[in-house]
Amino acid sequence: MISINLGFFALSVSPVLILISVSIGLLVSLIGIIKNKGRLLRALSSGGLTVIGIYGVFSLVIVLARSHTGLPDSSFMQLDGEGVKITDISQQQPTVVNLWASSCSPCLRLMPVLEQAELRHSDVTFISLNQRESSEIVQQFLQREGLKFKHVLLDSKGEIATNKGLFSLPVTLFFDANGELVHSHAGEMSVTTLQQRIEQYF
Repeated sequence: MISINLGFFALSVSPVLILISVSIGLLVSLIGIIKNKGRLLRALSSGGLTVIGIYGVFSLVIVLARSHTGLPDSSFMQLDGEGVKITDISQQQPTVVNLWASSCSPCLRLMPVLEQAELRHSDVTFISLNQRESSEIVQQFLQREGLKFKHVLLDSKGEIATNKGLFSLPVTLFFDANGELVHSHAGEMSVTTLQQRIEQYF
């Protein structure tokens, strides 16, 4: 990635995108020259516009894709009814976000593993993000199972799962200190596997 910084404006340029765009633009120009029997200026203009258009579309697609790989900036409800953003909780620490529901048996088996990991890793933020259940149901479930997490949030609309195309529970998301998604795991994990993931990505 090539970065162009003009002080008030910074642009990141991908050499691969440039190569693809220029190649297609040259092809369009060549076709234009052949069709227009030597009308070089018009053909080159058409090719140039094609390069700009293709690069713009590719760049937009990449930006939209990247927008789904970072920590969500939305506010989620805490058990006390107050809203909070995950970015405010993480404080630029590596963050593990577990998506779960009380009706999910694999979720129940994974949660003690996450609880133990939270006690061992003070330098990692662990967030228990319930999916589409009320505060009352979640509190009753946690009390019944004797689970105590520092950060329990409610994703009442399943926003993260929808945005990231997740269709099963549990799902554990690993975000680095910059808030970028570096790994996702669907299903249960053993204590050993979770420890390996933390050491590998954080």
